[in-house]
Amino acid sequence: MDLDDYGQGRANVDQRYFNDNLAPVPKGSRDWSWVNFTTVWAGMVHNVVQFEIAGLLTFEFGPILAMVITALAYGTELVAMYLNGHMGAKWGIPFPTSIRVSYGIRGSYIPIVLRAFSALFFFAIQTYVGATLISSVMGLYFPWWSSLTENVIGMPLNMAVSFAAFWLINLLALFRGMKEVKYFELVLGPVILASFVGMMAYGLYLAHGLQAITYVSSLAHPNATPFSMALAVASLAGAYSTLVLNIMDFTRFAKSQRDQLIGQAIGFPVIFVAFSFVAAGTISSLIYVFHIPSSEAIAYVNPVNIMYLLSANKWISAAIGMTLIAATVGVNVAANLVSPVYDMLSFFPKLNWKKASVLASLVGVAFAPWYWYTSATNILNALNVLGSALGSVAGVMMVDYWIIRKRKISLADLFLRGGAYWYDNGINAVALVATAVGAAIPVSGALLGFGPLSDFGWYLALFAGGGMYLFLAKAMRHGFR
Repeated sequence: MDLDDYGQGRANVDQRYFNDNLAPVPKGSRDWSWVNFTTVWAGMVHNVVQFEIAGLLTFEFGPILAMVITALAYGTELVAMYLNGHMGAKWGIPFPTSIRVSYGIRGSYIPIVLRAFSALFFFAIQTYVGATLISSVMGLYFPWWSSLTENVIGMPLNMAVSFAAFWLINLLALFRGMKEVKYFELVLGPVILASFVGMMAYGLYLAHGLQAITYVSSLAHPNATPFSMALAVASLAGAYSTLVLNIMDFTRFAKSQRDQLIGQAIGFPVIFVAFSFVAAGTISSLIYVFHIPSSEAIAYVNPVNIMYLLSANKWISAAIGMTLIAATVGVNVAANLVSPVYDMLSFFPKLNWKKASVLASLVGVAFAPWYWYTSATNILNALNVLGSALGSVAGVMMVDYWIIRKRKISLADLFLRGGAYWYDNGINAVALVATAVGAAIPVSGALLGFGPLSDFGWYLALFAGGGMYLFLAKAMRHGFR
């Protein structure tokens, strides 16, 4: 393996732990500018779930505080994104490789499995959501579509066809590697943003001005205590906390640290806040225009219902439907499929990118969301707890990289049995113990019914896991057992 770009010469590696996609990216191939990071985040921000969250926050706190809460949540999480993303931008390695530094080559498989499980679960959910969007658009224009109700593996035929189509679109967007993802999001992100802005502009046009933009807040019952706002911030941060772990899957292609920092700063908190404003404005204006009663207004945080609300104009409805489909693809590929592909390559190094993409997406389908999607509250709560618990992994990684190792890595040892990251039979028990301590906080909160521990679980797990790792690592270094 040639490591001259990183000042570490050439080295032999163990093929059992090596794959070209897991190796450091040659610096000459690192061509992601701040624009690319901005558009990748734009593709992930503009989605159905985020639209709904913006509407719900506006109903609960009013439009101004909703923007403040969004900025605080994603602004603080940006710090963690940058700290973990630094490793990818400096050393050119993805998440499954970088985590070997802290956990050991074999020990890394535990957090990799947990991260992959979470990502593929949400891949399954978003794929099902995308299928419902395709089926809804088809039903608007082709009445016969709704009559395709024959059962196919537990779904009506129209949904089964829609699910297969949406799954294939996601796979094709990723099939040729990260360059394809980069160009896909470069086009998709701005187009989706423009479409959502157009939706809001059309709503304001129908409302004859800006007076409707705060209409939702007049229906709300604000409960803006410091605790309720802090709870909302923590809940929002938890939604994208898993990306803190694998952000280096993207930053490894960065031209510089400056590019990943600026691009993420614009794409993550700034565009999130802007999109939340667009969502709130769209919801407010259309509820105002169509005289939606307060008892039903909350239903229109769902943009699919807005599509139906405007169904009298087929062109407008089609544009909204296609925008929602594209937005769901954007978030699903970048947030839920990229990481599991790298994870598959870590477990099965002989796979190439295309085979790993197919395998990861098929495992996602195996979750069969059509059986449980409509009654998934308990499952989603469990996944949210898992996401919070993974904050402990992020804490361990950041402390190890920034404090213990001071940003220095021996790249060849990442692929060597018996190297610096082999620890005890390939496992760093200190990292696993620290992770368990941090993860125990949100898990125990959920099991014992003590809300604050699970509600603020990601932040608590992050600091507890990182703090415990720092304590144990220094104790071990000074001879204490």
